Amino acid sequence: MLVLAFALTLFRFGHVPLFDEDEGEYAEVAVEMARSGDFITPTLNGQPFFEKPILAFWLQAPLVQSFGIHAWVFRLPSVLACLLWVWALVRFGRRAWDSETGWFAGFLCATSVGVVVSAGAAAMDGVLCLLVALACFDIFTVWQGGERASPWVARRVFLWMALGFLAKGPVAVVVPFFTSFLFYVMQGNVGRWLRAAFDPLAWVLFLAVALPWYLVQYRLMGHPFLDYFLLRENLGRLTGTLQGHGGSLLYYVPVLVLIVLPHTALLLRAGVESWRTRGDPLTRFLLTWFVVVFVLFSLATTKLPHYLLIGLTPLFLLMARHRERLHSAGMAALPWAALAGLVLALPAAVAWGAAHGRNPYLTEMLGQGPDVFAKAYWTAALLELGGALLLMAGLRGWWRGHPWRILALTGFSSNLFLWTLLLPSAAHLQQAPVQEAARLARQWSQPVVADNRMPSFAVYSGRPTVKRDPVPGDLVFLRADGEARLPPHEVLFSRGGLRLVRISGP
Repeated sequence: MLVLAFALTLFRFGHVPLFDEDEGEYAEVAVEMARSGDFITPTLNGQPFFEKPILAFWLQAPLVQSFGIHAWVFRLPSVLACLLWVWALVRFGRRAWDSETGWFAGFLCATSVGVVVSAGAAAMDGVLCLLVALACFDIFTVWQGGERASPWVARRVFLWMALGFLAKGPVAVVVPFFTSFLFYVMQGNVGRWLRAAFDPLAWVLFLAVALPWYLVQYRLMGHPFLDYFLLRENLGRLTGTLQGHGGSLLYYVPVLVLIVLPHTALLLRAGVESWRTRGDPLTRFLLTWFVVVFVLFSLATTKLPHYLLIGLTPLFLLMARHRERLHSAGMAALPWAALAGLVLALPAAVAWGAAHGRNPYLTEMLGQGPDVFAKAYWTAALLELGGALLLMAGLRGWWRGHPWRILALTGFSSNLFLWTLLLPSAAHLQQAPVQEAARLARQWSQPVVADNRMPSFAVYSGRPTVKRDPVPGDLVFLRADGEARLPPHEVLFSRGGLRLVRISGP
């Protein structure tokens, strides 16, 4: 089933258009880097882009130069990182317990909704998850080895953190640092932690990998680079709400329940068993790792669901370890049934949103529902649902007595739902009009004025957009909820809540 899940992901991840805003931003920055040949200062629509570190664009831009502009090109680094993340999980689980536990931990990772949706996108979440996992696995290996542990394994932790620092910033250092510190304190090994944490050679390795780009960028751009990247995009997310992404202290409780679908029942059972066995050093380390991530992002003012992904690795291991404690096949399959219910209810939910929405953009976007949820959608949904139920019934003798095994079936079925129904439908609603408007804009050589809420428009139109107040004669790409603020104009394209217009002359 793990191989089938991988095959489905690799077969479908390039068929879904880029989603805005994040994927569109990453893609356009990579395209501009590939065209300019400037691998130092990333730009978005010709302006310096300091929201993300450089590693994503170093990975994506050479692929654009080699293969051109395709969705799979931008997503390939993250998908490969996710495959390595799963491999690292399998390897660590096999070494810590046994082969079956390791493989099942990898399967849980490869088929959880949050991983499939977020870590397989054209962003650095998959890369960060891989690097934090490798760092924490090495931390535990060093502790387990005691005084006989190779100092180079401990120093390798700093290599993973340095690469993570280039991928997503300080969080790649904060999580391993606090996880290791708290664990070593609980184990009464503070002296060993201090020696490892302040090893001069380890810091030389870290600085040699992580620091050069930051220094060069600071020399080129000065204080605006540090102010925006460090103060706004990193510290600012801890102390303020960016782009309206806020939430309460309990924000990540329902997020956790949802992003591990369809394996939520096993998560709850494993949580109880892990707390009972918290005296075991490995269990204590894994729980500490998760708690550090959960508390860190719960205390941060800016909140987004995918922030929690780097805390899932220890949970997948604990879930695999305690899989036999899941005694009810019905409870195991219930989250999958909820996901299947979403597949069946989505057309009605979209229709309701279109009928009752007040925002012109959302109303028109959701109004495309009848075109998206046509006979093909219902045929595929019923075939996939019926096939999954028949397979579960036919393999009853295999999972009876071992209810956790039914998760192998529900996990693959959930991947199928996501890649063939939910993600393509969402992409059609949001992104198909963007692609159509971009193709139309190619007819004119003049630049297009646009805000950055739909950056994939620049990717598909083949040139950066301009962000300024429009003047007569300008082409403007915008959402329907901003059209009323425009001066007199001619509508050239209108679909799915998006407009391409020409500003009228004086």
